[in-house]
Amino acid sequence: MAMIFRRERHHSNSDRPWYMLLAREEKGNGVPALFTYHLHDVLTKSGCVMCRLVREREEQWLWNLLYEYTGDPQIHARFADSLGLCGEHAELMRMVVKRRQLVTPSGVARLYDTVSREEISRLSHAGRRGMAKVNECPLCRYRDQAAERKGSFLARSLREEPWWEEYALSDGLCQQHLETVIDQADRSVAKMLRDDHARRLEDLSRLLQELQRKQRYDVSEELTSEEANSWREGLWRFGGMHFDHLLVSD
Repeated sequence: MAMIFRRERHHSNSDRPWYMLLAREEKGNGVPALFTYHLHDVLTKSGCVMCRLVREREEQWLWNLLYEYTGDPQIHARFADSLGLCGEHAELMRMVVKRRQLVTPSGVARLYDTVSREEISRLSHAGRRGMAKVNECPLCRYRDQAAERKGSFLARSLREEPWWEEYALSDGLCQQHLETVIDQADRSVAKMLRDDHARRLEDLSRLLQELQRKQRYDVSEELTSEEANSWREGLWRFGGMHFDHLLVSD
C-alpha cells in the first residue's frame, strides 16, 4: 500500500449500570457509522487523532452527567467513593459549566455536597486505622474505556485503504494512543502504524536538530515554521495533547 505522508504541524457487573447511564455507545461488530462520519473531520485537525476523540467523549460525559444525572443516588455514591474528580477532570468540569449551555454550578454543588458530607463521616470514623481507600476518579475510568473503544474502531477503519490514506495525511498519534490502537489492530495494520510512526519520529528528530542548530549564536539562518514548532510536537507526540478549550460546542 502506498504511503502518503504530510508534515505540517475490566469491571464487575455491579459497575455496569453506572457506565450504561453515561457511556452510550453504538452496538454491533462493525465500526459505527457515526464514528466514521466524524473521523473525516478529526483527521483534518492538528495533533493526535485519538487525543481529540477521547477528549470529546470526556466533555460529553461531563455534560450528560451535569444535565441529566446529578440527582442519581448511584452516581452520588460513586462520587463519594472517589472523593469527586481528579484535578485534571475537575478543571474540565469547571470549563464545561462555564462554557456549555444548560448546565449550572448547582449540579456540581449537589455532587460535591454529597462528597463533603461522606468525607466528614469517614473522618469521624477513621480512628487508628487511618483513612479509607479512595477509589479512582470515575472520569479517568471512563476515559480509559473510551480510548479502548475508539482505538478499536480506528484500528478496524484503517484496514481500508481510503481510511489509511486519510490517516497518513493527518498528524497521526501520540505514543500512548499509538500503543492503544496497535494493541487492537490486526498484524498488517499494526505494522503499518509502527512504520508510519517511525517515519514521523525520524522527521521530528531532523526538525529538532535543525531547531537546535539554527538557534546557536553563530548561525544566521532563519527557522522554518516546522522547525520552530517541532519542540511543541515533541511534547504532545510523547506526552499526549492537552487542550485549554472545549472541543464540543452547543
